[in-house]
Amino acid sequence: MRLLWRLNMSAKKLAECVSKSEIGELHDMLKIISDVNRLKIICLLFQGEKCVCDIEEQLEVSQPLASHHLGVLREAGLVSVRRAGTWSYYSLNREAIRKLNELFSQVLGTERFPEGYPKRDECEEPLLKSASGAKHRGDSR
Repeated sequence: MRLLWRLNMSAKKLAECVSKSEIGELHDMLKIISDVNRLKIICLLFQGEKCVCDIEEQLEVSQPLASHHLGVLREAGLVSVRRAGTWSYYSLNREAIRKLNELFSQVLGTERFPEGYPKRDECEEPLLKSASGAKHRGDSR
């Protein structure tokens, strides 16, 4: 089953709990896009449809490596392929990207913070001391 279809989520408020399956789905997608070449391909495809030769040239990778990464993205449902003779043209699957953004927001969106959750500037004590006031180990000043 293509990963794209697993991204169908029921509509719910962002503040509600996130299911284990949604976390698993996001984990799977993050593994796919965590490869620097695949992330670069996604960025390139936001400019529009590209053939493999354009992608390999812009990424400065071999044709087999570009094709491998495009295959992974296609299997995940993030890109679509259009064939014209011996040429293959790739484009982003807008619906899959929209669902990925929705899932990312569902799991990690800032809207999930409970009301009254302290903002960074509202914390009583900063996590990191400023460089001028920080004491170093062994510094007795």
